[in-house]
Formats: sequence, C-alpha cells, structure tokens
Amino acid sequence: MNFEKVGRTRMMMRLPRHRKQISDANFLAINDLLEAYGVAAMKRDELREQLMLDPTVREEYEDLCQKLEDDIIKMLAGVSPRMVR
Repeated sequence: MNFEKVGRTRMMMRLPRHRKQISDANFLAINDLLEAYGVAAMKRDELREQLMLDPTVREEYEDLCQKLEDDIIKMLAGVSPRMVR
C-alpha cells in the first residue's frame, strides 16, 4: 500500500484550504511526513472501530495524527515555491 498517497489524500480532505499546496508539494521531508500520517491515520481509524480497546491507545494515535497534521502545516507554511512540483 502506498501510505504516502493515503496520507496526502487524507490531508487534502482534512485541510481543504491547503489542498493545492499539499497536492503539489513533492520533496523528501513532506513525503516522509505524509507517509507517516497515512500509516498513523489508518491505524487510528482501525482502533476507533475496536470498541473494547483501551482508550489510551486510541488517544495516543489521535495525538500522533494531530501532531503530524501540525508538522505538515508548519512545513507547508515555510516551503519555498521551488520545492513544489
């Protein structure tokens, strides 16, 4: 599975204001963050479906996804137009 593509698509849905910038950004640092977000978001969604699971684990993934979203937004804010496709 292409987790970078999953992360990019989910971030574009999550942050419609940044959709074009997320779509166009193509450099190693952002690609790595988007891949990590894809993995974490899929795991978070999987954990949300498991009702009997300890909520602490679910909360850890919620926090991780939020931190990755924040990091991606910060990175996009500081990106040079040269770094975009």
